[in-house]
Amino acid sequence: MLLARLRHWLWSGVVGLATLVYVVEEWLWELLTGAMRALGRLPGIRNVEAWIARLPPAGAAFFFLLPTSLALPVKLIALHQIAHGHLLRGTLVIIAAKVLATALFARIYVLTQPALLQVHWFVSVHGAVLRWRDWAYAQIEAHVVWRTIRARVARWRADLAAWRQRNHLGGRSWRAFQRLQRMRRRQDARR
Repeated sequence: MLLARLRHWLWSGVVGLATLVYVVEEWLWELLTGAMRALGRLPGIRNVEAWIARLPPAGAAFFFLLPTSLALPVKLIALHQIAHGHLLRGTLVIIAAKVLATALFARIYVLTQPALLQVHWFVSVHGAVLRWRDWAYAQIEAHVVWRTIRARVARWRADLAAWRQRNHLGGRSWRAFQRLQRMRRRQDARR
């Protein structure tokens, strides 16, 4: 009885943490995908992306692994910073490296996926990873903690949208409000 309760509480904690990670990941994925897509519209970057998309499987694999390879030395430097007492700086560098590597990885994945799906072992690993991810998400989504947090986040988003609508802070009005606030802060700073 006690062991079952302990297991339930531990599993609820894992699901709660996984839910928060999932929600943040989902938000970041949308934000970063849009940013990388916008960046990809720039002429020079568009040409590089077109070139990467035309690469054979070996070249595609190189670029597929590149974001992780580039982020590793940065993370090691950040760990060195943390080890020497710069906890905040090191942590921020690790987070920035992770976010940038994830954004770059997502974009390169989209570009290289057709070439990589020509490689038999990649198809097997890709399928296994997707099956595991779907199983893990199904386990998390079946839990009451997941449903509660998702409902609360949806409510917060709806409340924020309603507040903006009510206060006419959508689009240009919001930007004008922010400009006015900056102007007031500058005037206060001059005094």
